[in-house]
Amino acid sequence: MKPERVLLIVPPTGRFIREDRCQTPIEKLKTVALRPPIDLMYAAACFEQTGAECRLADYPAEDWDWGRLESDIRGFKPDMMVMSITTPSFDDDMKAATLAKRIDPKIVTVAKGAHFNTLDVQSMEKHPDLDLGLRGEYELTCMELGAGEKPVRDIAGLTWRDGDRIVRNPERALPDDLDQIPYPARHLGNNRHYLRPDTERMQTTLVTNRGCPFSCTYCLANQVSGLKNRYRSVENVLGEIRECVHKHGIRNFLFRSDLFTQNKKWVIELCKGIVEEGLDIQWACNSRVDTINEEALKWMKKAGCWIIAFGVEKGDDVSLVKINKKATVDQARHALRITREAGIKRSMYLLFGLPDDDEKTLTSDIEFAKEVDPDFLEIFYPYPFPGTPLYKESVEKGLLRDGEIPKEAYGMPAMATTRISLERLKKLRTQGLRRFYMRPKFIARTLKGATSVREFKNFARYGLVQLKDIVANGA
Repeated sequence: MKPERVLLIVPPTGRFIREDRCQTPIEKLKTVALRPPIDLMYAAACFEQTGAECRLADYPAEDWDWGRLESDIRGFKPDMMVMSITTPSFDDDMKAATLAKRIDPKIVTVAKGAHFNTLDVQSMEKHPDLDLGLRGEYELTCMELGAGEKPVRDIAGLTWRDGDRIVRNPERALPDDLDQIPYPARHLGNNRHYLRPDTERMQTTLVTNRGCPFSCTYCLANQVSGLKNRYRSVENVLGEIRECVHKHGIRNFLFRSDLFTQNKKWVIELCKGIVEEGLDIQWACNSRVDTINEEALKWMKKAGCWIIAFGVEKGDDVSLVKINKKATVDQARHALRITREAGIKRSMYLLFGLPDDDEKTLTSDIEFAKEVDPDFLEIFYPYPFPGTPLYKESVEKGLLRDGEIPKEAYGMPAMATTRISLERLKKLRTQGLRRFYMRPKFIARTLKGATSVREFKNFARYGLVQLKDIVANGA
């Protein structure tokens, strides 16, 4: 069938970052803001290219409930409904498929998310109201679905329901030419809901490249986007920035990638393009600690980069070897130092609760964070995504049952360690955040660095939230 009307939704099941590699409930996190559903915006752009009328709704961002979803389905009468799901929220997300089928059994229900890369067949057997699962990178799959020129059985990257049988079509090759994918359909979303956390200015996500040649045990990047880092052309990225600035009035960006800074020549060319065109934007990105240098940082600062997020993960080399990080604490020290010297803020991520973690390793993590003194610290609990080495290790060590899918993620521990209970992990994370953020030196530097009254108020409010958490957790 060729769908004439496509409804694309983030189900009303909680505020998550739903970006396949990053599936993060943000309620308990300190430095992670809600992001636009860029995956659905990409999908919508592809369906629109085939002539379909699309509507997009982020129900958690709008604070809309199931009643509003039912009203939207009845009013719009979609031929197809596409849902963005996460592994922790999957069973709840599937209530949207059941609702759509109750309203009109002819609606084709579709879901996308990294969950389907490994658990597609089992998931569709469990949830009979789901018709199609999108695997891998889904944009070209959506184009073929929207064109309606191929039977479902001939569309790569699909898992689909054929009566009582679940059929898994061949994998779709990851596209090398990312420029062939249309810009996300931001005109369908309410961009005002997605704000930069420190200034509360409108911010969007811009995907610059996909894939990562590293294989950390906890990460979905290889499963989702492959081992090859595929960059869009500089001109293609600049074109999307222009559209955001001139059409949508957006000047703050999260440059999303699996590894932004690997190709430093590309990074510098992009930065020079931003400067030469006078685009006057500010942006954030990520980096490994071993893929950054002074020359790239100089141009990043000139082009509006205000913060870099470093996945440091652990404060000792033994732990880093165990998670196959292939980076060292000395490299982290160097990267955070030269980033500070370049005048760019530094956000640092730690992982609390890996299978072999004990209180000694977690103490070492916090001491290392205090030593390198980033501008922001986020402590995540690792989530054992199916198909990752971390999941296998967690089952082998008795921390999970085979096939178990934890509900808690990132801001709450999904599992204990071999030496620390769930409840103790919660206490240790709160204590760690307190020891880092409640230092007089840190508080003074942060408030002094505020560039506006609004930013000062946001930092002050953030500090009050920290104190409230400390009291609530008795830490």
